[in-house]
Amino acid sequence: MPAPIPTHDPSNLTLPYHPSETEYQDHNSSQPATSSRPSSFFSILSTKSSSAFSDLSEKKKQSNQSHEQSSKSKTNDEKSGNSLDIFFIQDDQSDSFEEYEHEYETAKRPYPKPFYKRKKFWGICVLSTIVFLAAFIPLLLIVIIPKVAQLVMNSSTMQILQMNMTNPQEQSIEVSVDAAIVGIPSIFSATVEFQAPVKVFWVQSGTSEPQVGTMQLGTIIKKAFAKAEFTQQTTFQIEDPTLFGEFAKVMMASESFLWRITADIDVTVIGRKIKGLSLDKSLNLDGLNNFADLKILAFNIPSDAPDGTGALASIQVSIPNPSPIGMSLGTLTIDMYLKTAYLGRIVAKNATLIGGQPTILDLEGTILRQTTPESLQELSSMISNYLANIPSTAYGQGVSVLPDGVHAVSWMTAAIVSTKMSIPLLPPTPLNFIKEIDIANLNLVMTPDQPWTPTASSSSIAAVFQLPFNISMNITELDNTILTLAYENVPLADITTAVWNRTNSDMAHNNISFTLPTSPLPIRANAHDMFGEFLIAVAQQVTATFGILGSAQSTAVTSLGQVNITVPFNTSLSLPGINFKAMRPTLGNIVVVDGNVNYVTINATVMIDNPSIFAVEAGPATLHIQCTIDGQTENMGDVLISDLKLVPGPNPLSAQVRFFPSNSTFRDAFFTQYIVGTDFAATIYGDDTSSSIVSLAPIMESLKMVSTVPGMNPPARMVVGGNGNTTVGQFMTDHQIMLQVQIQNPLATVLWVQKFSANVSWKGFPFGDISIDQQFSLAASVVSSTPYLAIQIPSSYQFWTFMITSFLPQNLGVLTGAMVYVDLEADIQATVGGNVGAGYPAGIKYGQDNVGVFLKIEFSLTGLGVGLKKRSVDHILMEAENETLDSQEDLLLGPEPHKANGPEYLAWLQKAVDLTFPEEAEAARGFR
Repeated sequence: MPAPIPTHDPSNLTLPYHPSETEYQDHNSSQPATSSRPSSFFSILSTKSSSAFSDLSEKKKQSNQSHEQSSKSKTNDEKSGNSLDIFFIQDDQSDSFEEYEHEYETAKRPYPKPFYKRKKFWGICVLSTIVFLAAFIPLLLIVIIPKVAQLVMNSSTMQILQMNMTNPQEQSIEVSVDAAIVGIPSIFSATVEFQAPVKVFWVQSGTSEPQVGTMQLGTIIKKAFAKAEFTQQTTFQIEDPTLFGEFAKVMMASESFLWRITADIDVTVIGRKIKGLSLDKSLNLDGLNNFADLKILAFNIPSDAPDGTGALASIQVSIPNPSPIGMSLGTLTIDMYLKTAYLGRIVAKNATLIGGQPTILDLEGTILRQTTPESLQELSSMISNYLANIPSTAYGQGVSVLPDGVHAVSWMTAAIVSTKMSIPLLPPTPLNFIKEIDIANLNLVMTPDQPWTPTASSSSIAAVFQLPFNISMNITELDNTILTLAYENVPLADITTAVWNRTNSDMAHNNISFTLPTSPLPIRANAHDMFGEFLIAVAQQVTATFGILGSAQSTAVTSLGQVNITVPFNTSLSLPGINFKAMRPTLGNIVVVDGNVNYVTINATVMIDNPSIFAVEAGPATLHIQCTIDGQTENMGDVLISDLKLVPGPNPLSAQVRFFPSNSTFRDAFFTQYIVGTDFAATIYGDDTSSSIVSLAPIMESLKMVSTVPGMNPPARMVVGGNGNTTVGQFMTDHQIMLQVQIQNPLATVLWVQKFSANVSWKGFPFGDISIDQQFSLAASVVSSTPYLAIQIPSSYQFWTFMITSFLPQNLGVLTGAMVYVDLEADIQATVGGNVGAGYPAGIKYGQDNVGVFLKIEFSLTGLGVGLKKRSVDHILMEAENETLDSQEDLLLGPEPHKANGPEYLAWLQKAVDLTFPEEAEAARGFR
């Protein structure tokens, strides 16, 4: 029995907390809410524990046995609130009092409530906040916000986006202001009110800042999360017109100028109006810089001046305005000069500069006739440069400005008169001086010893030109012509011997004609690669576009005076190219003429149609040819052209094909298909070794033409005929027919046959096979007879049944000799051009139907006894019965009928066959 657990009176213990509470209770108002165990508690514990722990090990054993029951009891005690019993149960299972003490402290001590959950804390916070706000809000409204607002205004910047001035007067000018204040926090909405006109100061060098004017700005409203931008219409009051004129000069001539503006403002923000703030900003603005980067949009001389003083002129210019300040100018008058020559006066009406945008001005006036040598030279240079798209500089000097077209404003006049602008005289788009060009032909001759100096020639180069000025002009002289051939804007070579053909030129209609005699065309050293690209374009493209550059010196009488101008040639010319890649050259007159151990020589004619005006002489060339035969695409060999010369139009070129494919299957397929007339898809191409002229390497590498290699036409009929002679005895014993064949050699060179094999059939039924290994030659392009060849016929009962039932009934003439038409499938192994070791090997598979063979079959039974001996003599005598026989053959067959009696003769042969093949005959009779 386990020892009873000591019980104690709970009334003797003072618990530090009530079981139902979660924090210490204050039992003594004078003491804090803490607890300690009384001495009676520890005395009871000390007196009882010694006996309880003395037999601890024994109790543990008993306790382990009743652990389950104790656990249940413990659970019930916890529910009833008997915490002391729980303690002693745990003590029985502990090793020491210290373990119990620690467990009690950690498991049973409650946690205090956090401070932020206490009402007292939050009461203090609320009271403090009220006191703080009561002191801070007046400070914020009265002191802080105005100072912050002024600080914000000081740190902000002001931008004039655009200020356009209209209706200029001596003391005022109307303005449209588009501006922004940058730096105000975007989160706030604000209202800015100007309490007085904005003062504008011109900040000069040093400390001088004279006031140039004032302008009244209205209220600026900035919304929250928006920019402080505004556009207002107002009047700019000019403080001093003379000072403002000096300022206007600087604004027109300088890249930039500096303004300072000041104003008194009130600002309303977050519901409070803050008065007495100041706005003081510096503005660095772009000036007009004397209309720098002015561009000519159009320059036209439409006609001679009606009074003979020169020519009318119309110029349209684009004036950039980097400054945000624009101005209505009205009627603007400008004098134009060259270096020293005074050209005349031009006027623009309704001229207006817009801030920050380019302005288009239309200027009209008169270019005066020049008379002095200096001015004529400057005018000639200007016209020549203009025609050649080379800029010349004219100068414009302001003369006057009338805002309303009638009256001047002093400060505007002072600014314009001091303005001197540079006017680049350059066509808006490059002039196409040459309207039409016609080249009759252009012949290029290339040589290996001078690859980069070909010669060029043309019988006629005609050009139609058009001057951009519609004035009187009579070209009286044209000389010193220089032409340059260019490609992709890269000059290739100069032609200096072009001659103006005066008789064919029509200067009244702007038509110039040249002849180009055979002249050297030295390719520039830095243009070798581009010259190769030019040749590729000529050879491979549908149209070849190249440039003709150059000039000619001319003397012309014009309404502006007699000028010496350089007439430029700068035009692109598109001419039909040779376009090899689209070309379909034809190969004809193909003849196999020779052969050796390395290759077969085939003569051919390559027909190339040249659609261009280019004539090219390139000397010897070696191209390559690739063919597709029976699904195989292989290099067939080389195409040697002894003189590659192309002129416009058809060009028959003699060529020699060297046939040496590396694939023997492809090689034999070519001979086989060529002889029977098959056409082959082919590609003729070049490489960098195709020409000995190094400058032609690029064009040769790019050369590729699709063509067709035709077969023999008409197709060759190699087997002309044959003749054979045999007997029935040979048929049935040796199973052979000796046959001599007549063969037509389709090649223009000797063909040596090394092996001849064939399958012979008659109306689809196999008639026999030929197979001999015997050398014999076939002379070039003639019919030759072969040695006698043995046709090995089938040695079967079925074959002889076919002979008696099908072949002989339709060809009884062979008994005495007649033509028989058979089908032939031959395989010929030969060498072309010579015997083995001297000729090129070739395999020819040849099939031919209806080959006429003269065949005579002697139906003698000589030798037939070999077959008849298959039966025994006794068996023969039993069949003979009582007949009178002269011989063994007579015993079996009876006498041979007359050959004229066909059916009887065939029946007699059938009996001979049955005696030769008794088992097969017996089986056939049973089947029938």
